[in-house]
Amino acid sequence: MREQISATVQDIAHDVVVAPSARVIGDEVYIGPGAVIEDNVKIQATRIEIGYGVAIQERCELGGLRKAAELIRIGDFSFIGHDTTVVVPTLVVGDYTAIHNHVLINGYKPCRIGHNSFIGQHSVLNAAEALTIGNNFRMALNGYIWTHAESGELLEGCTFYQQSPTVVEDNVWLTGCNISISPGVRLGNGSIILMGSVVTKDTLPRHCYGGVPARDLTERMKPYRDLSMSEKVAMMKEFVREFRSVNDDVDEESIVFYRDAAAVSDPDNAKIVILEESGPVAMGKEVSVFSIADKSYIKQRTEIEERFMRFLVGARARFIPVA
Repeated sequence: MREQISATVQDIAHDVVVAPSARVIGDEVYIGPGAVIEDNVKIQATRIEIGYGVAIQERCELGGLRKAAELIRIGDFSFIGHDTTVVVPTLVVGDYTAIHNHVLINGYKPCRIGHNSFIGQHSVLNAAEALTIGNNFRMALNGYIWTHAESGELLEGCTFYQQSPTVVEDNVWLTGCNISISPGVRLGNGSIILMGSVVTKDTLPRHCYGGVPARDLTERMKPYRDLSMSEKVAMMKEFVREFRSVNDDVDEESIVFYRDAAAVSDPDNAKIVILEESGPVAMGKEVSVFSIADKSYIKQRTEIEERFMRFLVGARARFIPVA
């Protein structure tokens, strides 16, 4: 592995797998346990941080425009599909985020993507200006998010010119293929955009939009319903029952529910504690603590925690690690 990784300072876990044809080049390189970097991958940045269990498939290139990036940071248990190209000065990706094959992320400014996100194949994330994408973002294949429009010749009087940061808040879902987000747009928390839409204006939180240009369709298509805490707890208990049914080694003592942290006297043999009405409180380094109330959890990177998160993160529930 010494030939594949070139760094002045490096901290590489003992079980990291780097293919012989891969190259990781930086001043500082940190790679967590269980990470896999496949054939013909090239990563070049001043600082490289690759988290626990990250998988980067073959023929990916991650770096800056015509030079090394400043920072490449990929969070725990995230995935980058084959033939993905990243050309930005800074790429920050959260935990449990999947960037599928043949995605292009390019531009002169930073691109930041939150936890539990999904970028479909053949999509483009443009960062000519800063592109910020929050947690729990979902984007189907052939999607496009732009921060610039600047190909018309200004000397000839072209008025189609714009460079503006684009912001995607938490919990946004681009539901199908061929959706385009225009430069300078802010997608509000929980916005849902329908297939084939072109979004040219800011969207409201938890509203539904569709069309070219996209219009607010919330009155016709209500995307959310309000859930009481008792309904959320009942749903989480059903998710846990389903999780146990497909994981025979997880018994009833492994995952337990409490009303709040004050109600916990001793988690005994619990590996996951789920609090219903209070934020998470540390209960030992082997116990992962989840809060339904604020959708956060204390990350321990245990094997059962990883399995539980992967089970939940698709459409059931998405929790954000406590900083």
